[in-house]
Amino acid sequence: MTAISIAPAATRIPSRHRITKVMRLQMVNRLTYLGIPWIITGVALVISIVVAVLISVSVPEPGRQAALEGMAYSWAGLSPFWYLAVVGVQAVSAIFPFALGFSITRREYALGTLVTFVVIAAFNATGWAILTEIERAINAAGLTFHHFTALWFSEVGAGSVWLSLFTLQIVIFAVASAFAAVYARWRAMGMLVLWTAVALVVLGLIAFALLTGSAVPIIDWLMGFTITGFFAALLIPATLAFALGWAALHRAPLRG
Repeated sequence: MTAISIAPAATRIPSRHRITKVMRLQMVNRLTYLGIPWIITGVALVISIVVAVLISVSVPEPGRQAALEGMAYSWAGLSPFWYLAVVGVQAVSAIFPFALGFSITRREYALGTLVTFVVIAAFNATGWAILTEIERAINAAGLTFHHFTALWFSEVGAGSVWLSLFTLQIVIFAVASAFAAVYARWRAMGMLVLWTAVALVVLGLIAFALLTGSAVPIIDWLMGFTITGFFAALLIPATLAFALGWAALHRAPLRG
């Protein structure tokens, strides 16, 4: 006589819930994704304030305004972005093997990670854009100071500021996670091939532009972009980088 099991069959959690689980896994250490970028933002802002104070007390009156306006060329406002490359790498190297241990598919991991990047980028861009508008109001009141309004940020509206901040983060996340995915799939040899391919493509494009005499038209074409159009166009290579990362992770082995 054969015993018949009446235990209910295990039901698989809907995909959208597992994607949400990936996002929770990514955000377990909120210090990595949100805390450190904003700590860097605060430290860089304090340094800029100290520099502005030193300029105000040490530069004679005739050249003081010009010196303060020179802070408009500072890259200090973008200092948190360099750390975001670390975040993109850790999203793959630290979370990918762990996520698959929760019966999460590679596709669900990729989608959950992408949504996490978009949410983080939107949150940070909103905060930095608000600070940019506050600093713009300070400058309008007559106190010259440039940190968030340095580079192109003082020349464009709030929407373009937000888009540029958002896009830069997405590009960094996409490229960093793609490199980490290539390493997870092919290890050192994959990185060697990828870096070699990138170098050859860049050198090939430069050689083509110089040998065909199209360098100047290409530069003029690029300069013809508006800030909004340029950063919107950057979402295309970001999408290609995400696709490369997904292709690498699709068959990446489960190893640390």
